[in-house]
Amino acid sequence: MNKKIISSLIAMLVLPVFSAQASNLKFSDVPEAVIKSMKIEHPDAKKIEVDKELHFGMVLYEVKFKTNGKKHETLFDAQGHHFGHEEEIEISEIPQPIIKTLKQTFKKLSIEKAEKISHPDGRVEYEIDVEGDGEDWELAMSPAGKIWVKERD
Repeated sequence: MNKKIISSLIAMLVLPVFSAQASNLKFSDVPEAVIKSMKIEHPDAKKIEVDKELHFGMVLYEVKFKTNGKKHETLFDAQGHHFGHEEEIEISEIPQPIIKTLKQTFKKLSIEKAEKISHPDGRVEYEIDVEGDGEDWELAMSPAGKIWVKERD
């Protein structure tokens, strides 16, 4: 019980350090619970990469891999619980409030990629990769257009 409380407190203190910006982790830096869950859920996975990201105010581990030639991305929390999948969406599927905010944020804008991330409790977040004002950016945004995280890519 104390370990869970301490882990939660540490996570709360460390959360602001992480962002939606992905950074490949060495497997030695990935929690054992994430690796174990991945092996159980996807035993045939190949070309595995793990990134640490911040979504919904939580540190999540994005695991990218291939099975039978298909690319997959799935999310786990630090305890190895399956969190969900990131789903790549068409630019035309991005909610209009997000488009409006992006146009207000960047004078010159090119949307490169968009992903919809679903929280198990039903909340949704969008991860948008853009070229804005001559620089590459990755943003985590609410469906209403609020920017939660904005990092140079």
